[in-house]
Amino acid sequence: MELYFHRWGSHSLSHSPQTAARNASQVSDINDKSRIILLHGLGGTGALWRPIAASLEEEFDILAPDQRGHGRSQQPTLPGGRLMSGYSPVDYAQDVVELMERLSFHPAIIVGHSMGVRTACAIAHLKPDWVRGLVLVDLGFSGIAGGGMGDELAHFLQILPPHFSSRAEARSFMEEHCPDAAIAQYLMAVSLAATPDQGGGIGFPFDHAALIRTLEEARGTTIRHWIEAAALREIPTLALRGSLSKVWSKEQFEAEHLHFSQPQWKEKVQLREITGAGHGLPFEKRSEFLEALRDFHQKLCLT
Repeated sequence: MELYFHRWGSHSLSHSPQTAARNASQVSDINDKSRIILLHGLGGTGALWRPIAASLEEEFDILAPDQRGHGRSQQPTLPGGRLMSGYSPVDYAQDVVELMERLSFHPAIIVGHSMGVRTACAIAHLKPDWVRGLVLVDLGFSGIAGGGMGDELAHFLQILPPHFSSRAEARSFMEEHCPDAAIAQYLMAVSLAATPDQGGGIGFPFDHAALIRTLEEARGTTIRHWIEAAALREIPTLALRGSLSKVWSKEQFEAEHLHFSQPQWKEKVQLREITGAGHGLPFEKRSEFLEALRDFHQKLCLT
């Protein structure tokens, strides 16, 4: 499907699929800035990256799409609430690849947070020549939702109401039922005013059925082999974990760190922890995240 997206840097615009086609010639005529694609997590939107992009737009050309089932890239459902298409990591990645092709936005550094980690790795699998490097933020390399709290998160999404009468009611629900405070904060950050026909209050910019399907389709997915394949193609990867994260557990992180410390991966795959950060690492520790991203880019420029 065609994605709605934000573009910051040399082209500070937001685009629906319709306006994207009309502006393709302008958007594809980019300067020599390095390209970065920012992929949000489950339940988020591209707009969440605006505070990060504000610190990078003088240095980079930045693309931040709403991924399928999210924000303005939601698809209508079929009768009976059935979804129109799949929500596997490859489905998500194919959308972004088509956007990259339409805008001539490649090669690029792909930054994925949470669910966006799987999308980023799948893009490298589909179009390795279009990926300069991968920055993967706080998601385990296997298991539903990164392995840390997959089933708990799936249950929470199943009972999460589509609308609340007030932000106070939503916060109370999150405190009682959400398995992670960082995820609760993330969902409150993306919440929007509900329309009058929805009864007012607040709602969320995603399709609940799509999110549940996304988790289910990720259940049997491992991205470790995609990261290994990227390394063999000389695509560097930086994986960041928040030291307080419940999504990417310490045990899982240490196992992956040991695996990728082997000589064949050591030069191309780096794993780091950011002290004091939870799952919302890019937003909780913005300066540390930006420093890590700039350092990663600088090393790419030297190779």
